[in-house]
Amino acid sequence: MVAMAAGLVAGLVVVISLGLPSAPAGAGDNGDGYRLYCGAGLAPATPDGRSNWEGGVVLDFTSGSAPCSDPIASSALPILRLATTGAGPVWSLSRLGFLYALAIAVAAAVAAWAVGPGVRMLVLVPAVVPLAGPTFSRFFVSTFGEPAGLLGACVLCLGAGVLAVTDRRLVPERIIGLVLVAGGGLLAATAKTAYVPLLGMAVLICAATAVRTAGRKRVAGPVVAVVALLLAVAPVLAGVGWQQRNYAVVNAHNLVFTVVLPEVGDDALVPLGLPAAAAPFAGRAYFPEGADGYPGSEVVAARPGEVRSAAYRELLTHPGAALRAFGTGLEATLGARLDYLPSQPLTATTVPPVLGSSVGEQGADRGRLLAWLDSLPVPWLPAVVALVGVVAGLIGRTAFTRIAALGGASAVGLVVVAVLGDGYFEIAKHVWLAAYLLEVAAAALVLAAAAALLSRRRSGTWDTAPHDRHARRAG
Repeated sequence: MVAMAAGLVAGLVVVISLGLPSAPAGAGDNGDGYRLYCGAGLAPATPDGRSNWEGGVVLDFTSGSAPCSDPIASSALPILRLATTGAGPVWSLSRLGFLYALAIAVAAAVAAWAVGPGVRMLVLVPAVVPLAGPTFSRFFVSTFGEPAGLLGACVLCLGAGVLAVTDRRLVPERIIGLVLVAGGGLLAATAKTAYVPLLGMAVLICAATAVRTAGRKRVAGPVVAVVALLLAVAPVLAGVGWQQRNYAVVNAHNLVFTVVLPEVGDDALVPLGLPAAAAPFAGRAYFPEGADGYPGSEVVAARPGEVRSAAYRELLTHPGAALRAFGTGLEATLGARLDYLPSQPLTATTVPPVLGSSVGEQGADRGRLLAWLDSLPVPWLPAVVALVGVVAGLIGRTAFTRIAALGGASAVGLVVVAVLGDGYFEIAKHVWLAAYLLEVAAAALVLAAAAALLSRRRSGTWDTAPHDRHARRAG
């Protein structure tokens, strides 16, 4: 009963944050949505047949169209297809939001059962707290790949909480924790290739987890880790292949022109094979204007793989530039609200934005990017949260500090991959999931501090270390 109540609360947090069912908050399409919803045979029910840059969230889609031949390889696609099951000729995106809310509720209920009633259930709170409010939850009502990644990250954190407060002799509970961790990492990594660090984190956690089964305490964890890796190979490679087919030139251009040239300087031109005339174009992304007329763009277009490798070598030989780039990525997590993506449903009176321009969060123009970064409060906060979370996990060894370490380390990994993948272009959106994990880490650190304070006043009240005094002993 307690577990069901916990799941219900988690699900309601998402439903209320989204404003379902009347006027749901969502995330407006920036042009990426088509590559997902076309694979489910959906088409926007709008006068122009588009959902991108309409000024609002397109909720209604017509169903039954033939799926496109090359949709994005993402775990978000089968989830979207499931949400359209049994739909009539017109399907509402709100159904997808309800499906994600249900998934969060089920995962939280399962994790709560494994943790058992009592104060230790608080270890599950950090994973759910960031979902209160639209910043992250609104992506559940969108046609992006991000919501599947968010669901995976949340499930991973819930599973890590289970493992942090259960003893190795509690076999069913530990197995549940392992499955949640591995499943969450697998779901996130197959949602977007940029989320692969979460799979790596899940594998490390599983491999290090002891479960006493038949006298062998370290077999189950590594087995689950290996299974997760094997299951991830095909979909992750499919995602990488899709990205290379469709965006190899764009991603290489953005890495070179928005990160390497601005951060390393003109010394990078020769190693990158670019002419001196390319220097004034440093800081300009491929979109929204394209690369026509950019000196050196033909070099990137002809051999994007070689140029990308050269860009990585430049960052390796200029560690200061690399650290500045990653620091910028961490700072951009403060812009997780993504105000340039509308949240309100599209109506007849909605005014679409002016196309061809960009805002700082999009990182398409260095001047606007720097101005936006300068406007952010406490720019050092994300780095501090990540660092304190990791250090606390190394020295604290409590359930809360372990969750903080997971959040901090995972966030840094996602930021690094985002910057190396597409430079500063749409940097706020690309580090959006890292922002969620930093909020998980911050919530865990607050609970860890509260636990330390209260444990001094009431000995043992907030003891969240793994133990064998559990409401359900392993059989």
